[in-house]
Amino acid sequence: MRSRRGRLREAPGAEDLRLAESLGTVVASLPPRRPSFAGMPSLPTELEEALGRLGVSALYSHQREAYDGLLRGENVIVSTATASGKSLCYEIPAFENALTDPSSRALFLYPTKALAQDQLGKIEEFALRGVRAATYDGDTPQALRADVRRRANIVLTNPDMLSVGILPHHDGWGHFFRNLRLVAVDEAHVLRGVFGSHAAMVLRRLRRVAALHGADPRFVLTSATVANPQELAESLTGLPFSLVDEDGASSGGRRVVFRNPPLLDESRGERRSLLVEGALVFAELVSRGVRTIAFARTRRGAELVYRYAANRLGIETARRISPYRAGYTARERREIEGRLFRGELLGVVSTNALELGVDVGELDAVVCCGYPGSIASIWQQWGRAGRGERPALSVYIAGRDALDQFIFENPKRVLGRRVEAARVTVENPYILAPHLLAAAHESPLEESDEEFFGPAFRRVAGELAEEGALRRSGGRLLYTGGGHPARDISLRSASAERVAVVDADGEVIGSSEATRAPGELHPGATYLHRGRAYEVEELDLAARRAVVRRVPDRYYTRPRVETDVEVIEEAGSRPLANGATLHRGRVRTSERVTHYKKVRVADDREVGVYPLDLPEVVLETQAFWVTLPPPPEGARPSFERFGGALHAAEHGMIGLLPLFAMCDRADLGGLSTPVHRQTHLPTVFVYDGYPGGVGISERGYEAFASLARDTLGVIVRCPCERGCPACIQSPKCGNWNEPLNKEGAVALLRYLLGQIDQHPAL
Repeated sequence: MRSRRGRLREAPGAEDLRLAESLGTVVASLPPRRPSFAGMPSLPTELEEALGRLGVSALYSHQREAYDGLLRGENVIVSTATASGKSLCYEIPAFENALTDPSSRALFLYPTKALAQDQLGKIEEFALRGVRAATYDGDTPQALRADVRRRANIVLTNPDMLSVGILPHHDGWGHFFRNLRLVAVDEAHVLRGVFGSHAAMVLRRLRRVAALHGADPRFVLTSATVANPQELAESLTGLPFSLVDEDGASSGGRRVVFRNPPLLDESRGERRSLLVEGALVFAELVSRGVRTIAFARTRRGAELVYRYAANRLGIETARRISPYRAGYTARERREIEGRLFRGELLGVVSTNALELGVDVGELDAVVCCGYPGSIASIWQQWGRAGRGERPALSVYIAGRDALDQFIFENPKRVLGRRVEAARVTVENPYILAPHLLAAAHESPLEESDEEFFGPAFRRVAGELAEEGALRRSGGRLLYTGGGHPARDISLRSASAERVAVVDADGEVIGSSEATRAPGELHPGATYLHRGRAYEVEELDLAARRAVVRRVPDRYYTRPRVETDVEVIEEAGSRPLANGATLHRGRVRTSERVTHYKKVRVADDREVGVYPLDLPEVVLETQAFWVTLPPPPEGARPSFERFGGALHAAEHGMIGLLPLFAMCDRADLGGLSTPVHRQTHLPTVFVYDGYPGGVGISERGYEAFASLARDTLGVIVRCPCERGCPACIQSPKCGNWNEPLNKEGAVALLRYLLGQIDQHPAL
């Protein structure tokens, strides 16, 4: 157990309860949890003394369980709450190795540079003479890199730097890899979807390079509480893991408050702005002297919550709050973190940049402004307050979309914690192929490398050889290109092809995946970057470039997209009620942006609709789809009514699927039609919005019954008359939310669930 600095507040009393009740609906008062300790293992004296100086006289039960698992030669995944001391699960074994065998090496992987820097500071607090820890990332000066490779026995880095800066140069890291005994991956729940699938390939390349140098390191992964921690760890690394998920850490009492912005127009489902509501709550807490952090989903949102709150507070109090987000310089971020840690700031408004464990000292309250992408992230954010035995206040403010409103109506889905599964794929050829090129550059590929890269290895490697990217020589596959192929891999994109966004001076200010560029960067589109608005003047897909110019932030744009889905291969199906069938498999989607709508930011008033002439974008991906039996003979359902029911149900399911698979709504696409050209039946498709798919729709297939029930509940409970963003409207709809039939969607979902037997076309 690691001690915490500063005083402990008393348990929440009547005044705390009155404050909580004034902020919204108190949905839970979680009691404090007593710690469960285990004896300290036999460690080197110097390490025991260092732990004692830091207040660690015994280990939590989960820390000891992880240590014992590693001692038995197992790989371990630790899935416990925020601030439960998970870092000691890999620090203690790494320190012990370093002190007993000076040649041993350890690699600690963090999702961000900021977190690695923060953890380096904590390692240095141990002041162990035999431990030489150093960060190795893009900020490491060239003059120091050779020294890190030669001297450091614990290297802290991130997946990006490991992929492009270490593995391609493993010859220069020979001593490090020969003696690599432990690999730690922190915040593993972040490694999901496209990023997680790339990270899985990087970790498998790491295992392969270590084996080339004669090493077989143990892995320790730490994660927030997710539905499938062991499956995630094994998918990421390709190795068997032991699961440690019984949390032995203490926690203070916590009051949980849910707040819904008031309705301004019930018929349209229009509510007061989430950002205004967040600023009201944040300002109220700060004005009472409650040390608070508020989280917003976007950089712009964080800046606006800060601005609105500062306007409500007096000049003196406003000086004691600050925004915090990516895009600030490292020096600016360290300054804000330091002021918060020292208590000079009463509050900070942040994006998820402060979600992942950077130590900012003792906080009393957290305000979560809208769904941050996963329930695990909600708990990560709430866990920033009330660490150790300190009581805390956790506030969740719902946005106006379906997912936020569902969570507000069903707080137990958050309090139960185990909802989402984190998914990665190792069989997506769009992700696997570039990593095989990188691996072949590191060392020629052999048939035995299937052990590292999985069952798709031989097929994808063979295709690369046929294309000439790899050359066969004596049963091995050699890389034939020039340079370092790892540099061409973007770990956060399924496709290496990107479109650069450049301003009038030719400066690159951003980028977009080539497959998404027609929808995001078409001529006339509004492009937002660091809170500034730009208008796209030219999109050159052949040159992979979009030219933009700065404009006032007065309008936003929405593209109109014609979509088609072709079933390539059905991988499975199962019957639903009333003769409906659920399918999953491989599909080919084609999208063409035909028009765009310009809308005024101030009042959402449409300014005009403009035509576009852009090429079709074709995507091969994974999907699940539902087919209904044909309408009864003689029935002539209208497209507006029946097509609108299918369309609304599609939107509703896409809106809630992120509750089951840790993803964003923008990661998904869909199509609904009264008669599909292949199935010849009413069909609703939901597909992964990435080439090759990343396992999201597969999770939807697995959890379809629960997904359909929850979607039905959201639509039924929504007070709007004809549909709104809180139930069936989608901000990303390529048909501009036309047609939509709320009542028809209710009937359709009840039909699929077997609650009624009348065909929804009637």
